[in-house]
Amino acid sequence: MIVKNEEEMLARCLDSVQGADEIIICDTGSEDKTVEIAKKYTDKVYTDFKWIDHFGKARQHSKEKSTGDWNVTIDADEVLGCSFDYLRSVIEEADKKGFHFINVNTVAKSSGTTNPFPRIYKNIPEIKWNGAAHNYLTEDDKSVSNVYSSDINMIYDYSPAHAKDPDRTLRILKKAVSEDRSLAREKFYLAREYFYKRQWGEAIFWYKEYLEKPNWPGEEAQAYYMLGRCFYYRQRKQEAYDALLRAILINPEFKDAILFLAQIAPLEKGVRWMEFAEGATNEGVLFATTPADEKNAVYYDDLFKKDTDMSRYNDILKMIGDTVADMKVLDIGCGLAELSKYVKNYSGFDFSEGAINKAKEENKDLDVWVGNAYDSKSYKDADVYVATEVLEHLKNDLRIINNIPVGKEFIFSVPSFADPSHIRVFNDRFFRKRYSDLLDIHEVVRFNWDSENRRWRFGGDLTDSYILVYSGVRK
Repeated sequence: MIVKNEEEMLARCLDSVQGADEIIICDTGSEDKTVEIAKKYTDKVYTDFKWIDHFGKARQHSKEKSTGDWNVTIDADEVLGCSFDYLRSVIEEADKKGFHFINVNTVAKSSGTTNPFPRIYKNIPEIKWNGAAHNYLTEDDKSVSNVYSSDINMIYDYSPAHAKDPDRTLRILKKAVSEDRSLAREKFYLAREYFYKRQWGEAIFWYKEYLEKPNWPGEEAQAYYMLGRCFYYRQRKQEAYDALLRAILINPEFKDAILFLAQIAPLEKGVRWMEFAEGATNEGVLFATTPADEKNAVYYDDLFKKDTDMSRYNDILKMIGDTVADMKVLDIGCGLAELSKYVKNYSGFDFSEGAINKAKEENKDLDVWVGNAYDSKSYKDADVYVATEVLEHLKNDLRIINNIPVGKEFIFSVPSFADPSHIRVFNDRFFRKRYSDLLDIHEVVRFNWDSENRRWRFGGDLTDSYILVYSGVRK
C-alpha cells in the first residue's frame, strides 16, 4: 500500500487484509495518525519515500519492499471483499495456468459501478508500476496481457483525504503531458479531470488530443462517449451525435453511450436507441455506470443504511396521495414507505430488508413486509397498485405489471435519465410502445427537475431530466 493522511479509512482496510503473509505500507508524508495506525497492523511501515507527484514511482517503491511470491495492491479507502484463503486459491489456480496478473473487480460503494483491474500480480522484477496518476502495471515495459479474470471484489469508498488536495490529479497530469506530449493515457485522464470540473472546452481539447493516437478500443470508446457529452453540454448537438455513434461503432455493447444518444436524439429515433440499449451488456466497457443487470438486495440494504433523503419526491408522492384518496393502496418496492405519509389505507413491500426495518423504526404500525416484486405471493389485494422508482431498476419489468390484477388501477413513475441503478430510461413514446398491450393509460403527469431546490416539480421549465407519472388500468 501507499498511503497519506488516511487515518479515517486505514484501519477498516487493514482489518480486511489481516490474512496476508506480510503487509507493506509506504507512507508518503502523512500529517495525521496514519503511520501510528499502520504500525498496529504491521512492522513493515516505511516513511523513506519523498512524495514527488508521481503515483507510479511511489507504487514501485512499495513493490520493491515485498518479499512474497505474489502481491496484492489495495488503497486505504478500499476493503477486500473475500477471505485470504479464497484469494490464495485464486492465485494458485492462476499461477498453475501460467498467468502473471489477476483482475480484481473494483466496486464503488456509492453506486455499485464495477471496473476490472489487475491488482494481484506476480512479484518479479519484469513487472513494474508506471504512470504519474491513474497508475498501471507493465511487464517488460509492455502492456499487461496475460490476465486471469477473477470474481474477487474490492469495494471502494470516498476518502476524506481527497478533499485535502482536490486538484492533485489535475496538477500531476498537466505536468506529465507538458513534459511528454506522446503520453496517450495521461491525455485521456487529463480530459476526464476537466470533464469533472465542467470545463467542457478543455475536456474537448484533450479528448481530441488523445483520439489522435488512442491506446486501445475500450479507452477509445470511452473517450468518444465523454467527448459526445462535452459537445452536447456546449450545445454542439451534431458533433455530439457523431462522437456517440463512434463510441457505439467501437463497442455496440456500450450501454451508457446508447442511452445518452437515446436521450438527446429526436423522439422516434430515441425510442429505437432505448430499445437497442435494452440488450447492451457493457462487455468491454472501461467505466460502466448504467448496469446491464439489476442490483441485488445488498446494494439497497447499504443504500438505505444511510440517511437517505427522499424529500425530492414529495411532490410526486403527494400527487399520488391526492389521487387515491381513501382507496386501499399496495406500494410495490416501497423502500422507506414514504408514500405512507400521504395515503390513509396503506400497505407495501420491498425486497430490501434494511429498508423495511428502517421504515418500521419510524412507524412500528406500518403494514410493510419483505417481498419480491416478481413473486405474485407478495401482492396483497388492493384497489390501487403503486410503483414509484421501480420499473427502471428491474430486468423483467413486464412480469411486474403482469402481477397486477386485471381491471385494477396502476400508478407508477418512469425516469428520462440514466443512473447507476437504472437498467432503462424512458420517454413517452418508448413507454407507450413497451406497455401498450398491458395497460390502458388515462393520465400522464410530467415532473421536471428543480436544480435550485433539488426536487421534482410539477410544471415549470422543461428540463432534460424528468419523471413521468402514469395512471392507468391493467388490461
